[in-house]
Parts: sequence; C-alpha cells; structure tokens
Amino acid sequence: MYSVEWQKRGLPHAHILIWLVEKIRPNEVDAVISAEIPNVQVDPGLHEVVIKNMIHGPCGTLNQNSPCMMDGKCSKRYPRTLISETITGNDGYPLYRRRSTADNGKSTIVKLNQQDIEIDNRWIVPYSPILLKTFKAHINVESCHSVKSIKYICKYVTKGSDMAVIGIGAENSNNEVTQYQMGRYVSSNEAVWRIFSFPIHERHPSVVHLAVHLENGQRMYFTAQNAVQRAAQPPSTTLTSFFETCQNDDFAQTLLYSEMPKYYTWNQSSRRFIRRKQGKPVPGYTDVYSTDAIGRIYSVHPSNDECFYLRLLLVNVRGPTSFQQLRTVDGELCGSYKEACQRLQLLENDAHWDQTLNDAVISSHAHQIRTLFSIIISTCFPSNPIDLWIKYKDYMCDDILYQIQNRMGNPNI
Repeated sequence: MYSVEWQKRGLPHAHILIWLVEKIRPNEVDAVISAEIPNVQVDPGLHEVVIKNMIHGPCGTLNQNSPCMMDGKCSKRYPRTLISETITGNDGYPLYRRRSTADNGKSTIVKLNQQDIEIDNRWIVPYSPILLKTFKAHINVESCHSVKSIKYICKYVTKGSDMAVIGIGAENSNNEVTQYQMGRYVSSNEAVWRIFSFPIHERHPSVVHLAVHLENGQRMYFTAQNAVQRAAQPPSTTLTSFFETCQNDDFAQTLLYSEMPKYYTWNQSSRRFIRRKQGKPVPGYTDVYSTDAIGRIYSVHPSNDECFYLRLLLVNVRGPTSFQQLRTVDGELCGSYKEACQRLQLLENDAHWDQTLNDAVISSHAHQIRTLFSIIISTCFPSNPIDLWIKYKDYMCDDILYQIQNRMGNPNI
C-alpha cells in the first residue's frame, strides 16, 4: 500500500506500507533497519548520506525554535534513549539499538547557529542502509510488528493532504452569516502529476466494501426530476446483488457475504456480481476461480438494532437468497432479525459482543472502542461485561500512554 503526497514546497513524498512474507524477530531488525551513525571507515558513502539526511533537528535545549517543538518539548520525542541492543517496544514498534560512544557508538559534529554541536545516535532517524544508499535522500523506515501499530499506519498512509476551512466575505462586512469552503492547495508539481494521471495511491490485495442495509433501505441519489422513479426502482447494492446471485448460482449458496469478492467481481455499471475469469481454480466447480481479494462488511452501530442483527446474520448464514430467507429459521419466517439471531443461538452468550469489539479493534481508534464498549455495557446488557473489559482494555487504553509520553516528553514511560 502506498500514497503520494506533496509538501508545501511542492516536492512529492510517498508513504509506503509493505507486508513481509517472513516475520522479522527483534534480533534480526538490525540487519534491515538502523538508527545509528555508520562507521565512516567501513562505509563512507552511507555515513555521508546519514549525516546529510537522517539527523533529526537537533531540537530541545539545543534549538528551541525547531519546527518540531511543541510546549517546549520535541513532538517527535527526540533525543531518543541510548540502548545497547534492539528490543520490542510496548507500542508495536521496536526500540532500535542506539549505542553510546562508550559502547562503540559513533558521533559527528554538525553546525547549528554558527556553532559546532556533537550529535550521537540519540538523534538518528531510523533508516534502511540499502534504500538510503540507493536513493540518497531522507527515507524513514520503521518496523511494525503488531496489529495495533499497523492499524494506525494504515490510517496515516491514507490520510490525504492537509486541508483548511476558509471564510469568504466582503471587506468591512458585518454580516454574521459567512460562506465557508473546504479547500486545499495544489502546487504546480502536483498539478502536473495529476494532469498526466500518474498514480497517487495503490494497495494490494484489493478490498471491496460490502453494503449492509434493511430491505429498501439502501442509499439513493436523486434529483427533483427523477425522485419518483428512483423511489419506485431503488438501485441494486452489493447486498441485493448477493441475494440475486445466490438465487441463480449454486456455488454462491456456499459462501458467506464477506467471501463474495474472493470469487466474484463487482461490476459497477451493471451493479451485480460476476464470476472471476482469472485466478486459482476452485476444486469441484467449473469456471470458478479464487483470488486474494478481501470483502469488508460496513460496521453497524449496536443502537441501530435491526440493522446490527441483520449484519450478524450475514456474518454467519451462508447463501441467503433474500431478506426474508435470511430471517427464516427451520422453515419459519421470524418477525425480526433479532428473533432470527436468537433462534439460531447467536445471542446465547456474549460471543456476538466479543466479535463486535474484535472487529472494532482492527480499524478503530481507542476512543472509538471506548465509546462502543460503553454503549454495549449501557444498552445491550452483556452477561459478563468483566470478561469483555479484561480482553479489550489494552485496546481501549492504547492512546493514553502515547498522550502521556507526549505530554511529559518522555517516550520511556
């Protein structure tokens, strides 16, 4: 996954997230990533690039006017602590080896305000020696070894450019009503990049968002001229197309809703699922191919109870052919989706609330997980809330430590 952004000065930079086939243990990180000044005698070329591009600041007491300074402290938490070997951190990132000069670590002299300042490994931004020697530019490389850190990295990679709200009004106008506009600055370099349709984002494998809504409850876009027609013939969605495919396709009847994109492509123009024509053949079926595409069903808030239970059925029931068939249990049509869940024993214990929180920790921030947990406790009355708290308390609190570290300016708390 990668995205390209442009700095205010007009130059592009990329945020890239790479999944490795083989796991890297803490004792293997040093072979890939370094946070130290290289030995000038061993690799003078790398030493030159690191000194030129990978020194943070310096800031703090050495330079209070550095752009990274907030409330008198470095927002990037430099200088870092000197340690003799790489260890696993508590936030999903390693604490990289940063040896002191007494422990065979290196230092260098840089100019700051016409003065010579000694810089050691506490000020080095982590980097990949191979990438740095190849591109000879600032390239920060980090190892992410937990779902917690990857979740935030994915959001950071796809956050987009900075934006600002601006007000438009006449000079000396005392009008209380002001028109506001959301806008962003596009530099000439970015404009050329977009005019030539160069890529700005890519991800693999592909992720298909799957709609979830009650019957005739899909989102519609209409004008004053076609409102009646759109209401009479609501557009197909991935959910209604899933039902239609299950009516006519024996293989689709074996699948869960979230498994559809693995074997079918969503045709945006015809708004229906079509069997994939390429991929790995599925044993026992003719003209059925699988890929590594992922289906993600949109999350539903527990307060939207019927839609929430509809989603719970879609996660557990294979091959439904309609909304009615989805809430049919043992040949009897249930009066609600919740009743269907109860008759299928999906609500016998706290497993569905456990699954709800488990889905949330993959993509939601800590404050969102706290809000969800409080709603489950206050309105859904789980039978054993203590077990849910014990299992997910770390996810609900993982931003608090980071906030305290920033407030105190101490990454080792």
